[in-house]
Amino acid sequence: MKTSRNKIAYTTYILIGLNLLIYGLEIKLGGSQDSWALERLGALIPEKVLAGEWWRLIGANFLHYGLVHLATNMLSLFFVGRLIELSLGVKSYLIIYLVSGIGSMLTFTLLAFRLGLSNVFLIGASAAIMGLIGAILAIYLQLWLRNRYSVTAKRRLQQIILIVIVQFVFDNLIPQVSFHAHLFGFIIGFLVSSILVFIKFKFQEA
Repeated sequence: MKTSRNKIAYTTYILIGLNLLIYGLEIKLGGSQDSWALERLGALIPEKVLAGEWWRLIGANFLHYGLVHLATNMLSLFFVGRLIELSLGVKSYLIIYLVSGIGSMLTFTLLAFRLGLSNVFLIGASAAIMGLIGAILAIYLQLWLRNRYSVTAKRRLQQIILIVIVQFVFDNLIPQVSFHAHLFGFIIGFLVSSILVFIKFKFQEA
């Protein structure tokens, strides 16, 4: 699937700007590592979500704990987000990003008590970004399925799978990272993207 090289990924830049704006609010309210400020702005706390504060499923995706957390996520969004936006279009891009992020937060909330993580404080755009990585896998998987004799398609698919494996290995090695949120975001992003990419291919063939 070709990207539109001459186009600008405005939606990705807007998402990055929104994350930076909310990070500024964190600083203004007491700091990006201040629990009270993060809770007030929408950090995901399973108990509070189940008590009716559903807006945390959205808000938590735009909060970050410290400058390093923000920088790494925004750098990932800059590269991965632009690729998906220019490959699938703004509408599909936003669907994948938001459904992956919110869906991951919801799934985590519903399973938190079974996982023994009911008191976890969860924030960050990582789950939504992992959904975009799932979208990359969906794109290259369907490209390979349509041309299994293509060495290039096979090589790219293998590279993406390797990147995903390495990502989850690091997730398990870093205590501060929520492996479950990343996994849920990736799975949701892959499934949603598979449907959208399939429809896009069919539309192009028609």
